[in-house]
Amino acid sequence: MVYLDIDMPGMNGVELAMQIAEQDDQVAVVFVTAHERFALEAFSVHALDYILKPIVEEKLERSLGRVYKLKRLGKGKPEIAGPSIAIKMLGGFEVKSGSQIPIRWLTAKAEELFAYLLLHDCSVSKWVLMDSLWPNTETYKAEQSLYTTIFRLKQAFKENNLGFTIQAVKKTYRLIPPMEWYWDVKELLNPQFFDNERSLQEVMKLYKGDLLAGKDYFWCYQKRQEIAGCYQKMALCLAQSYFSQERYREGIEVAEKVLQHASLDEEFVEKLEALQKMKLDQRPRRRIDKLLSKILAEES
Repeated sequence: MVYLDIDMPGMNGVELAMQIAEQDDQVAVVFVTAHERFALEAFSVHALDYILKPIVEEKLERSLGRVYKLKRLGKGKPEIAGPSIAIKMLGGFEVKSGSQIPIRWLTAKAEELFAYLLLHDCSVSKWVLMDSLWPNTETYKAEQSLYTTIFRLKQAFKENNLGFTIQAVKKTYRLIPPMEWYWDVKELLNPQFFDNERSLQEVMKLYKGDLLAGKDYFWCYQKRQEIAGCYQKMALCLAQSYFSQERYREGIEVAEKVLQHASLDEEFVEKLEALQKMKLDQRPRRRIDKLLSKILAEES
């Protein structure tokens, strides 16, 4: 939506509205002016509303209400736009459509199949799916189970308006995501987050626990370790950035946060041991001693 004055130097608001409409006829235009004489000309370019100055709250609310109705945004104040589909796999498994409560899957296997496809680049052969999700099952029965689960997964997509689709091409199933969606794993693995300290700080907040925590899918253990390793790498990178700036408290806090979810890797421990030998203030030294004692206790 665009709010336009009409009486402007150079191109006036009506001419600008015509150019906007040529580029995108879905843009709602509301004219704001001190002159009633422009009203007829304004509506000739299909303006949604026409507000006379001075602006008062009631006029603006009425105008916004028309736009919300046109765009089917509902009543009330506008909300910040964001992806309508949100998938979280770190610390559990949750799929939401819009602001709704997490969706309920028709079957546990449909949920598992969705997770598997996402974590395997959204493209997996029929035979790999059968072996991974129905191991030790006769080929015929595994094939029938796969077809049934694919059908139920498509049903779940449709009923919950998720925007995902599944295509079968040469005995390979491809998961096609919607244009706008959010997935915490995808965000965590985004290489651009290694570019600077601020990005690392933000991505560290994504990790709420193990991948698919609470799910006993045997096939996800390796993926779980890979993602935990990536998280550790980011944490070490951030901690080293803090330590190099002698911001020891913040670096130690990173190590403490990692320990809430997993054991520190060898490289991280070696860095803490090196700091332990340095002449630090008593407070950070005690915290490092406590961290290393905790790590030692967990290993023994």
